[in-house]
Amino acid sequence: MSFWKPGAASGSAGAPWSSSVIVDEGGGGAGSSEVVPASPFNFSRKPLDLQRQALPIARHRRQILYAIEKYPVTIIVGETGSGKSTQLPQYLRENGWADSGFSIVCTQPRRIAAQTLAARVAKESGCELGTSVGYTVRFDDVSSPATEIRYVTDGMLLREATVSDPLLSRYSVVILDEAHERNLNTDALLGVIRKIRRKRPELRVIVCSATINAEEFLDFFVPKARKQQSQSTEDAESSSKGRKRRRRWGLVGDTNPDEQRTREPTPPPKPKLDEIGTIISIDGRQYPVDVMYSQEPVSDIVRSTVDTALRIHFDEGGASSIGDGDILCFLPSGEDIDRALAMAEDILPSMNASAGGKARRDVVFLPLYGSLPYQMQARVFQPRRAGDDSRRVIFATNLAETSVTVPNIASVIDAGFAKMPYFDADTGFDRLITCPISRASARQRAGRAGRIRAGKCYRLYTERDMAKKMEATTQPEVLRTNLTSFILTLKAMGVDNILSFDLMSIPSVAALSHGLECLYALKAIDRGTNLTHRGNQMAEFPTEPRVSTMLLESLGAGCAEEALAVAASLQVRALFHQPRTERQQIEYDAAMPEIADRSGDHVTHVNLMELFQRAPLSAEECRDRFINRVALKRALEVKAQLRRFLRSYGSINGMENALDEDRSKSIRKCVTSGFFFNTAKLGSDGRYYTLRGRHMVSISKASVLDRYGESTEYIIFCETYDGSRGGIECRNCSAVEGRWLRELAPHYWAN
Repeated sequence: MSFWKPGAASGSAGAPWSSSVIVDEGGGGAGSSEVVPASPFNFSRKPLDLQRQALPIARHRRQILYAIEKYPVTIIVGETGSGKSTQLPQYLRENGWADSGFSIVCTQPRRIAAQTLAARVAKESGCELGTSVGYTVRFDDVSSPATEIRYVTDGMLLREATVSDPLLSRYSVVILDEAHERNLNTDALLGVIRKIRRKRPELRVIVCSATINAEEFLDFFVPKARKQQSQSTEDAESSSKGRKRRRRWGLVGDTNPDEQRTREPTPPPKPKLDEIGTIISIDGRQYPVDVMYSQEPVSDIVRSTVDTALRIHFDEGGASSIGDGDILCFLPSGEDIDRALAMAEDILPSMNASAGGKARRDVVFLPLYGSLPYQMQARVFQPRRAGDDSRRVIFATNLAETSVTVPNIASVIDAGFAKMPYFDADTGFDRLITCPISRASARQRAGRAGRIRAGKCYRLYTERDMAKKMEATTQPEVLRTNLTSFILTLKAMGVDNILSFDLMSIPSVAALSHGLECLYALKAIDRGTNLTHRGNQMAEFPTEPRVSTMLLESLGAGCAEEALAVAASLQVRALFHQPRTERQQIEYDAAMPEIADRSGDHVTHVNLMELFQRAPLSAEECRDRFINRVALKRALEVKAQLRRFLRSYGSINGMENALDEDRSKSIRKCVTSGFFFNTAKLGSDGRYYTLRGRHMVSISKASVLDRYGESTEYIIFCETYDGSRGGIECRNCSAVEGRWLRELAPHYWAN
C-alpha cells in the first residue's frame, strides 16, 4: 500500500517508507488542502489559564459576547480545536449569564463528550465536578441545583423539555454544539427551541460546529421571508421619507397636498431586534496537518489500518522517540475495532522481533466506541502517569470525530467508512450499513491531528474517490431512521399535528406513516393520533417504545425482573464474543451448553446476568466462556437504572421460584408483547419469512438460536442488519408460539 500527497509529483509516490508511504519531513505541503498556519506555542504543557489564552477562540471573546448580547440567535463556525466547546460556556458565565438563578446548558451528541467536557471545564474552573459545573446524560446525573454550566446530551435536554420544563425556564443560554451531526434529537431540539423562543424572546440560542452550513441554520431561526420583510420595511421607510419631502410642495395634479398626506398608507413597523441573528467564524486549529491519500483502494480496511499504524510506529522514529505523539485510527464499528485490536496484538511481537531491538518504546492499543463502559472510554482521555513513555494507538469509531478531543494525537489514519443507521419504511427493517463518510467528516477526522504539533493524516482512499464518491455532508438522521420514538416524543410535548412542527428537513410520508402505525399498534396513540395514557407512560422511559411496552407489560405478567434484564441486554453490544478460529469454535461449543437456553437469546441473556449477579466471574473465567465481561457489566448498570423508572408504575417481581419452562415462556411472551411486529415464520424451503411483507430473513450466526436452539416454526427478533452473507440477518432472536400473537396483539394480527 502506498500513499500520495497532493502537490507531490506522481512519480514520487513510491518513495520508500518500507515501500509503502511517503515520509514528509517538512510538516506540510503546498498541495495539502488541510494545512493551516501553525502557532509556535505548544500549550498542552502550560498552566490551564495559559492554555485557555492560547486557544483560537480567545481572540474572539469580545466579539462573541457582543453578538450574544445583541442577537438572540448566534451561529458560530469554528474549526476543530478552536476551543468553542469548553470556553464558550465559561465566557458566558463570566459575563453574568448564569446570574439570578439561571444556568447555561451545552448539548452534545454523545454521552462521553458531555462527560469529558464537563470534567475539563470543572478542572479549568477550579471546582469539583457536579457543583458549579456538571453533566446530565442518560442514566447518569452529576449536577446539583447550584450548577451554573451543565453539559447534557441532546436527548436529555429534549426529555427535560418534554417531561419537566417545557419552556426550559431555568436556562438563559442554550448552546447546541456539534449541530452538524443532525441526529433525531438535534433536529427535534432545534424545532422545540424555535417554538420556545416565541414565548421566551429573551432566550439566547448559540449553534456551534466545525462543518456547519451556517446560512441554513440561521435561515431556520430567522426565515428568509422575515429577512425580506425586514428589508422591504427599511426600503418602504426610506421611500416614504423621500415622498414626504417631495410632497412638501405638492405633486403634479395634487390640489390638496395635506389631504394626500393623510391618505398615505402607514409603513409597516420596524422589525424587532429579537428577530435577527448573526454568524461568527473562528480561526482553526493550532498546527498544520499534512494529508496523504492511498494511491490504490484498499481491500481490507481493518488490516490496512493496523499495518499503517504499526509502520508509523516502527518506521517514522516513533518507536524510539517520545515526542512523536499518539496515533488515532478511525474504523466503522465496534466489531471492526475488536478485530483490529486482536490483529495488532498478534502482529506486534513479530514486528518487534524484526525490528532487531530498534523499538525501545512500548505501544499500547486502546478501543473507543459508544457501547464501551464509561471507565474504559475514559482511559483514552486520562493523562499519562509519570514515567510512562509508551505510545498509544487508539482505534475509534466516529465518536472521536467531534466534540471530544483525544489528547496527544500526531497521526490520524482514516479508513473512510462509518456505520450508519438506515430504516426501510417499506419493509420495516432497521439497518446498520457501512458506507463512505462525507467530505465534511473527512475534514473533521484530519483535524484531530493538528492540536499539539504538526500532524499527518493518512487516508486509506484515493483523492479521486473523495471528490467523486463522497457526499459533501452526512444526511440528517430524520431522513433515514425509524421515526417511532421521534413521533412519540413530539406527541408527549403536545404537538398534535406532526406536519406542523418546525423541522429543518422534512421526512418522507412513508416514514411518518410507519411511525404512527407502530405507535397505534402499541396503543400509544388512538385513532385520532392523540396520545393515550399508555403513551404518556412510554414517553417517560429512556428507551424505544417497543422496549417500554415490554417493561410495562411485564408488571402484570409477574416477570418484571427478567424483563429488565432483557431490556438492559438490548442497550449494549453482544454479551458473547464470537470465535474467530476453528479451535476457538470447538471451545465455544463446549462452553455454551452450560449457559445457553434452547429457546433463544432473551432467556439466555437473563440466565447469564443472574449467574453473574450471584457469583461474579473473573476476567479469566469470562474469557474461557467467551463472555463479553465489559458489555455484561454495562448491562447490569443499565438494568439497575431502568429499575428506577419501572418502579414508578408498579411492584417489580421476578420468577426465580417458577419452573424453568414456565419462566422461559413468560419471558418470551413478555418480549412478544413489545416486538410482535418483528415475527417471522419458517417457510417450506427451510428459510424464515416475515409475516408482514413476506421478506426473507436469516438468524444471525451470533444468535444462540442459530446453533444451539430448538427447531421452531415462529421466531421473534429485536434487531435487523445487513448480514455478511448477504440479505437481512436478525439479532436477539427467540422461539415463540404463533397463538401468542393473537393473544397479545389481536388488534394487529386479527387478519
